[in-house]
Amino acid sequence: MIKRMSSSVEKAAKLLIVDDSEPIRNVLSSMLTAQGFGVDAAANGNEALHLLNETDYDIVLTDINMPIMTGIELYHRIEHTCPKVANKVVFMSADTPNHQTHRFFTEINRPFLSKPFTIDSLLNAIGK
Repeated sequence: MIKRMSSSVEKAAKLLIVDDSEPIRNVLSSMLTAQGFGVDAAANGNEALHLLNETDYDIVLTDINMPIMTGIELYHRIEHTCPKVANKVVFMSADTPNHQTHRFFTEINRPFLSKPFTIDSLLNAIGK
């Protein structure tokens, strides 16, 4: 389910959260909105791609392990459909990255957050 939350901060950085867990989407949306971000949320990669076609995002925060489309698959689709957004993706996961996933992160040089993480580590990863 696509969820849009607006921030009262003028010209706030726009952030897209992609996670199949509704509680995680809600907590992250609330935390980031309180920090002054404009936040939209998507439950899967297909919803995220739809939103990416409609809105310019400053950051895309995506889970790695999701049904329908993994965060890595989403990243590759973003590279082809919205290449300027690919360097704005931050990954998160509750799982320890396997060898293949670790190699992927080394190659693309994008931030990775291990769940659970603090708001400070999240803000650091997204470059606030």
